[in-house]
Amino acid sequence: MRQEQANAAPRGGEVIPAQSVGESYLALLKQRGIDYFYVGAGTDTVSIVEAYARADQSGIDFPTPVLCTHENLAVGMAHGYYMISQKPQVVMLHVSVGAANAVCGIMNASRSQVPMLFTAGRTPLFQDGKRGSRNGEIHWAQEMLDQGGMVRELVKWDYELRDGCNMEQVVDRALGISMAEPRGPVYLMLPREILAQEVDGFRPSRPVAIPAPPHPDAQAVRELARRIAAASHPVIVTTASGADPDTVDLLVKLAERFGVGVAEAKARHTNFPSSHPLHLGHDAEAVFAKADALLFLETDVPWIPGKTRPRDEAFVAHAGTDPLFNRYAVRSFRSDLTLTSNARALVEALHAALEEQGAADTAAARRAALEASADAARQAARNIMQRVLAKDGPITKLFLTHCLDEVRPQDAILVNEYSAIRPQMRFDEPGTYFGNPSAAGLGWGLPAALGAQQAAPDKAVICVVGDGAYIFANPAACHHAAAAHKLPVLTVVFNNARWEAVYRSTLTVYPGTHAARYAEEHETKTGPLSSLDPVPDFEKYAEASGGWAERVTRREDLVPALRRALEVVTKEKRHALLNVIGA
Repeated sequence: MRQEQANAAPRGGEVIPAQSVGESYLALLKQRGIDYFYVGAGTDTVSIVEAYARADQSGIDFPTPVLCTHENLAVGMAHGYYMISQKPQVVMLHVSVGAANAVCGIMNASRSQVPMLFTAGRTPLFQDGKRGSRNGEIHWAQEMLDQGGMVRELVKWDYELRDGCNMEQVVDRALGISMAEPRGPVYLMLPREILAQEVDGFRPSRPVAIPAPPHPDAQAVRELARRIAAASHPVIVTTASGADPDTVDLLVKLAERFGVGVAEAKARHTNFPSSHPLHLGHDAEAVFAKADALLFLETDVPWIPGKTRPRDEAFVAHAGTDPLFNRYAVRSFRSDLTLTSNARALVEALHAALEEQGAADTAAARRAALEASADAARQAARNIMQRVLAKDGPITKLFLTHCLDEVRPQDAILVNEYSAIRPQMRFDEPGTYFGNPSAAGLGWGLPAALGAQQAAPDKAVICVVGDGAYIFANPAACHHAAAAHKLPVLTVVFNNARWEAVYRSTLTVYPGTHAARYAEEHETKTGPLSSLDPVPDFEKYAEASGGWAERVTRREDLVPALRRALEVVTKEKRHALLNVIGA
C-alpha cells in the first residue's frame, strides 16, 4: 500500500453496533482496508464464527472470510494476494498447533518482506468462570509457555492481546509495523476470552499513518552517480526491486537516459523488461567480466563467492530497504558504498543525480557497449534453447519452459516454484512473474498462485511447480480452495519423480564419488534420499475437487495440452492441472 493510499483510509465515524471484541476486531480490519480474512478455524475462533453468523442481523461490514483447510495454504494465499495488491493481509489460525504448521510460510513471507498480520488464537486463559474459558481437554495440552517464540525470529513484532479495551491500538500498531519498510509479518495472539468480551458498540478512531519509506542519503547518491557516470560498463543488478511494479518503468527510463545496463540475479519479480536492449541477462559471471561499476539493488545474495565475484577494480555498491539483510546470520559481500532506501526512492534520486553529473551526455558510448553485451547474453540463451529443441527425447525443464513461454498470454501471472527456467522466459510487463522466496520453503507456489488469482480475477494465473513442491503444498487443500473460492488457477507440475536439487547439490560437494555412481549402479535416476517413487496420480487431486486434469508424457503433446488447460481456466473458469512427466 502506498503512503497516499494508507493515509486516505477512513478517519473514524459512526458507532458500529458490535457486541463483542471479536466483532469489533473484524469491523476494525475492514475499516483499515482489509478485504479478506484468511482463516483456519478452530475452537479459538468461536467469537469470530458468531460474528459472521450475526452479520446479516448486525449489518456490520467485515472482511470476506476465506476458509483454508491447511495453515500453509492460508499464509501462502495471503502472501500471493499481497504480491499483486500491495495491500497487507490478515491470517488467523488455530492456537499453537495452527501457528506451528504455518512457520514455513511465515519464513517465506519474512524473507520476501511481505506485510501480514499473522494471528492465532491462544488456549483459553482460565479454567472456568468467564465466557470462552476452557471447556475441552485440548485446552490444557495445547497451551505453550511461549507460543510467540515459534515465530519471534521471523516476525517484526509479536504480542498477545490482553484486553479488549486497547484492541484498536494494538491492531493499528501491528499493521503499522508490518507496513513500515522493510515490510514483513507481525504476530498477534488472540485469547478466546478476550475476543468473547462483551462491548456496547465500537467507534473506530483515526488510523495511525504508515511511516514514509526510507530515502537515500543525498551525498551517497551523488557519489554513486559520479561512479556510474565515470564508468564505461555500469550495471544495476537486481533480484527484487520489481516487488514494487512502479520501479520497472523508472529503471527503464534511467537505463535509457544514462546508458546503464540491468541484469537480474535469481529474479523473483519482473524487475526489468526481458526484451529491452539493455537487459544483460541472468549470468553473473558474464556480467562481472565487463562491469566496472555495479549497484546491487534489493539483492540478498549478489554472487556466490565460490563461483564468481566482481573484478577487484570494479566499484561495488549495495542498496535496499535493509541492505545488510540483518536477519541473515552470515552475509559478507564486498561493498564500497551501502545505501538504505526503498528501490523507487533510490532510482528517482539517482536519476536526478546522474542528470546533475551530465551523464546523459556520455550515455551513447556506454549504451552501445552494453547493448552488445545484452545481445551476446540473448544469443547465449537462444543457443541453449536451440540445442534443446534440436533433439528428441523426454520432456525436460528447458523444453517445458519453452512451451510455457510460447503459449502463455503476455499479461498472465506466472508463479514459479523451481521448474520454469527464468532466463529462458520473456517477461516485459511488471507484476507478471513471481519466483519462489529466498528461504525456499517448499509448498509456497500453489497457495501463492491462488492468492494472486484472488487479487487479479480477470487474469490468467499459471503456477509452475516441481513434484516435490506440489506435494509440500498440500494439494488436496489447495484444489479444495480453488473450487470453494472459485479460483481458476492452472497448475503445471513437472514430474520427474525426484528431488533433483538434493541430488545435484550432493554431486557438487561430492563429485565423482559414491553419490555420482549410485544412480548407475542401482539403475535409478537419482541418489539416496531424493527419489519420490512411487509418485501419486496428481491429476486426481484436481479432479477430486471438480477440476480439469491431464497427464502429458510426449513433447509433441505439451503445447496442445497447455492450450486446452488455458482454455479451461480462462473460459470455463475452472481450475486445471497438467501432470507433465519429465526427465
